[in-house]
Amino acid sequence: MRTSTRYLVLAAGLIGLGTAAVGALNRAESLKPPISEPSELGGVRAAMHEEMERLESVVPAGRTDNDGLWRGYLEDFERQREDGHPDMAIRALHDAYGAALQSRRWQAMIAVGDAFMVVDRAPGNPAGARIDARQAYLTALIRARRARSVEGALRSAEALERLGERDAVDQCLNIAGLLAEGNETAQQRVREARQRWMAPFTEF
Repeated sequence: MRTSTRYLVLAAGLIGLGTAAVGALNRAESLKPPISEPSELGGVRAAMHEEMERLESVVPAGRTDNDGLWRGYLEDFERQREDGHPDMAIRALHDAYGAALQSRRWQAMIAVGDAFMVVDRAPGNPAGARIDARQAYLTALIRARRARSVEGALRSAEALERLGERDAVDQCLNIAGLLAEGNETAQQRVREARQRWMAPFTEF
């Protein structure tokens, strides 16, 4: 529990530092979230809208596309976990999260989110691992939109689907649909993703 608390403080600090330096740049360089106005939403969908607006303003723009740093920390996380050193594994995962925040790549946040899910499924997992995974996946969505990556938006949808985040998945698919405009191949991928996502809710 001490390790998890230390991470939450670290993560909050990292995001706070990035906010002051790059908040204005993020708003200028990134597209506004392609979602409905709050007046048209209700309940959890309105909450999802507000959460995405908040994340848009605090997710750092990123300084590099170099994958080496965050991948190295994730490799260390795996080694420490396999060697039976859970505290050191969690420390390496915290470092991976920080390095991923400094990357521009949505792939980095998906990978870190997946690592948090490994922690969440482990016996005696630290509190908050699942919440951290969700945060990483939503950050990946923001990064994917900034990069105009349909693939990134769909990968974020798949990750959030595993968490049962229905409204977040809808958000991902809406963004993917807008990014796919003008590209028939990409549009078809989004349609297929929507069909897969809706299938469990239309079967009797």
